[in-house]
Amino acid sequence: MQLAPQQDQAVKAVEQWIADPDGPQFFYLAGYAGTGKTTIAIHFGENMNVCYAAFTGKAALMMQSKGCAGASTIHSLIYKLDNPNSPTPRFILNKYDSPINQADLVIIDEVSMVGEELGADLMSFGKRILVLGDPEQLPPIEGPGYFTAGEPDFMLTEIHRQAADNPIIRLSMLIREGGRLERGTYGESRVISRDQVTQRHVVDADQVLVGKNATRRMYNGRLRQILGFTEPAFMLSERVVCLKNNREKGLLNGSLWNVDKVRRQDSDETTMIVSPIDAGMSVNPVLVATHHCWIRGEENNLDWREKKKYQPFDFAYALTVHKAQGSQWNDVCIFDESHVARDDARRWLYTAVTRAAEKVTVVL
Repeated sequence: MQLAPQQDQAVKAVEQWIADPDGPQFFYLAGYAGTGKTTIAIHFGENMNVCYAAFTGKAALMMQSKGCAGASTIHSLIYKLDNPNSPTPRFILNKYDSPINQADLVIIDEVSMVGEELGADLMSFGKRILVLGDPEQLPPIEGPGYFTAGEPDFMLTEIHRQAADNPIIRLSMLIREGGRLERGTYGESRVISRDQVTQRHVVDADQVLVGKNATRRMYNGRLRQILGFTEPAFMLSERVVCLKNNREKGLLNGSLWNVDKVRRQDSDETTMIVSPIDAGMSVNPVLVATHHCWIRGEENNLDWREKKKYQPFDFAYALTVHKAQGSQWNDVCIFDESHVARDDARRWLYTAVTRAAEKVTVVL
């Protein structure tokens, strides 16, 4: 594998860290989109026993497609079902049988989404961890990431020539450097005005991304109508998003699920069985009880003691960019509401565009 000069410097810095028995347990390798973080991850996989993982199933599948063999979610790497025969899943740390125990190195991608609990559990295995992240992305809503609160140990800034030919990378570079997106066609991607948007632009996309919760609810409502979901609450085969971590059930904030069955429902509550849309989030469907206040945007009206009884879920046809961090889809449609991020408007749009793996439509 031919490494660019800056990549070679990064590899040497990581090798020096690995060789130091008294060094820190993790190394934060940062880099913009297109700088070749994954290339470095693959390099180490060719020379030592590496466990690859990411926060979401989508990100893990993307790692696999780029050559990171066996990449999984962090959750499936370090947790296991306490009792596989129980109707209610309960996940515990897989201290003895996890593949991580045989690894020389653990490499985590999209690391900005890893919070305190998951990060501490990952560190508890005592393995050296190389974490990869893009500092131009938005910070998580709930404080800094576990591994990214400090400065990077090494920063990749040089965009690969092959990557620079990719329209999505070109758009992300333009945004990062403070340029203005001009309407037009960029390979299979495009930047269009709102009066150019058609129903096909939205329906054909793998994921719609917006900035405001009011916009998200509006587009979720429209898309549900188009897709034939007529009830105001969750229905069979709906795509839904988890809004809060529940480690024991294998539920991660921002993970996407399919409604397999609606057990009980009234005007305010749904008890349903959901299964992960992305591989690796859980090994079994999960029974959850949720309140409709989250799909109505009325969660602040529910007493905290009542909230504790429920697992928050919402529709997932449209997501905010904050909730989409750590995931990628092949085809993404973005409605530019970067103004909601105020001083971070540029980072909002950069994060949104880099959620697309193959094609992006940006609606200005």
